[in-house]
Amino acid sequence: MRLISRNPLKFITLFIISSFMNCSVVFAVQEGNIKQQTNTQTPATTNVIVKQVLLVRHAEKSQSNSQDPQLSAVGMQRAQALAQQLAPVALSQLIASDYQRTQLTLAPLAKEKALTLTIASTKSGISEHIKHIVALVKQEQGNSLIAGHSNTLPLIISALGGPNIGTISESSYGGIYQLQLTQNGKVILTQSHFVQ
Repeated sequence: MRLISRNPLKFITLFIISSFMNCSVVFAVQEGNIKQQTNTQTPATTNVIVKQVLLVRHAEKSQSNSQDPQLSAVGMQRAQALAQQLAPVALSQLIASDYQRTQLTLAPLAKEKALTLTIASTKSGISEHIKHIVALVKQEQGNSLIAGHSNTLPLIISALGGPNIGTISESSYGGIYQLQLTQNGKVILTQSHFVQ
């Protein structure tokens, strides 16, 4: 079953709040209706959330012959929208690749939260790039946000213990993938969308 919220900000915020209250909130889509279930069992009998990892694809890039293009005007607007939407979310780490489009996607949020971007190089290949990102997430006690690419996001999600999400279309922008890493090792994936 795919879990999704019609209001991504509310969804993300509720999940982060729930992790501190030892109370898990689940939104299940059933025949187009969102049903909320709350589980208030003790931490010993629940999947207590240890940390959250949010992943986004970079925003729209400019049309140029450059191997490392900047964001287009639409992409810059999307980056601002991402910053506004995630402003209330507790984040302690922002990770981008060594391409401008991922760094510029996170730049407004980095400024908003006064966080430094951590760059995970791709120069040693995608496999090493993904290993580096996984290591960064594991060593960080707080929540992380990763800006990646259509070809790397599915691999990063799988490497962090999430399910196979399939291919991300080159024309697809604005998706937010949220991984909840639990104390017992279970990884819960939810997906939402943000708009400019």
